[in-house]
This record gives sequence, structure tokens and C-alpha cells, in this order.
Amino acid sequence: MLCCDEIAPHKGHGRYRLVIYAPELGIVLDILSDRLKESLERWFEQRGAAWCEQVEVFCADMWDAYHTAAARHLPNARPVVDHFHVIQNLNAAINKTRRTIQKNLAPAAKTELKHARWLLLKNPDHLGEEERRSLAQILAFSPELNTCYTLKEEFRTCFNSAKTVQEAASTLDDWCKRVYHTPYKALHAFANTFIHWRTHILNFFDGRYTNAFAEGVNLKIKLILRRGFGYRNFQHFRLHILVAFAGSLLFP
Repeated sequence: MLCCDEIAPHKGHGRYRLVIYAPELGIVLDILSDRLKESLERWFEQRGAAWCEQVEVFCADMWDAYHTAAARHLPNARPVVDHFHVIQNLNAAINKTRRTIQKNLAPAAKTELKHARWLLLKNPDHLGEEERRSLAQILAFSPELNTCYTLKEEFRTCFNSAKTVQEAASTLDDWCKRVYHTPYKALHAFANTFIHWRTHILNFFDGRYTNAFAEGVNLKIKLILRRGFGYRNFQHFRLHILVAFAGSLLFP
């Protein structure tokens, strides 16, 4: 299994580094200076065709460059969109819909929905007793937000409970049909995104492949950056990460 995820060494500067992981080995294979498709393809070419043919699963977020490069160079890899990024996109759509709904309310009604954002997006399993009561009041006050919250939880529950690709496909396809019957454009856009990446997203259910290892490593990389007060020289940064995560044992 091969995973790709980007990291921004300097928040807000827009310059991303691409980190390549081997979760089953528990290591970082390499880190590239950008996230361009050409850079990833060049990295695959350097590994060689025999190496690339051994990769059985390729997991990344919904960035076309990664999956296009993988499709070209990893002939035996099943493409997977990491479910963390799918839920992240859904939450963004729910939040955008919430803003639209609240924007059209009277000032007094807006007060009733104070803190709605965090309560709507937070995993219900992590809500405290007081938060549960506040959420119930918000959903009772706004049928529109109640609809959005119900759709969000149905989607999330499918990811937690579906046992097969076929079960997930049936549930999520039906979910998209119901979304299209709502007036919420942000949710329509998310449903369109799901349809575009449908095969990659459903492949998650075949083995529950995720970028969880990558997300954990990214947190540690950020700690290394903070301790080092950043790195002006990319090669120094790259070598530091490879040494920290054993990647240099494979590709010095």
C-alpha cells in the first residue's frame, strides 16, 4: 500500500510538499518539493516499473494529480480516496449550507443558533451532555439544519457500518438522490464530487484503506518543523524527515 499526502511547512504560504508513505512498513518513503503530477511521475519512474507493479493499493485525497500519476505508473494498484478527506469535504458543504440558512434568518433567530457550527460538525459520539441538549434545541428550532444534520450523519454512519462495497454503493447512491431533492447547492456540489470520485471512494470499503498513518506522521513532521524553526533548505528538511521516519534506509 502506498499513500500520498501534502504538508505545508509554512501555514498560509501556499507552498506544499508531497510526502509519500508506506503505512504497512510504518515509514516515509520520500518527500518531494512540490505536489505537481510531473514530480510524482518522475518519482515513480525513478523507482522503476518492477517496483511500481508491486503496489496493490494507492490511497490519497481528491487531488487529480496524484491519481492521474498513479493510474499511469501503478498498473496493479487499486485507487482509494481517503475517507477522512471525504468527510472533511462533506463537513465543509454542511457548514456552507448552515451559513446560507442562518444568513436569511432574523437577528433574534440567529441568536438561537449560536454555536451551531461546532455542534453540527462535531462527531456526536464526542458531544457532552450539555452539548447534546444544545444541539437538540438547534435542530428543533431549524428544520433546515435538522435536514442537513440528518444527511451528514447518514453519510458518516454508512462509512462506519457498511460491510461491503455493494452495500455502501447502494446506500450512498440513494443518499445522493435524496440530496438532489433538497434546495442546498453546497450539498449538491458535494454529491457531484462523490459521483466524480465514486469508484475511488467505494474502494475504501473493500479493505478499509485509509491515510490515518499519513495524518499521524504529518503531525510529527509539523513538530519537527517547529523545533527546527523551519528549514530554508529543502534538501536538509527532506533528509531530516527521512532519517526520522526511516525513509533513508530505502532511498538515500
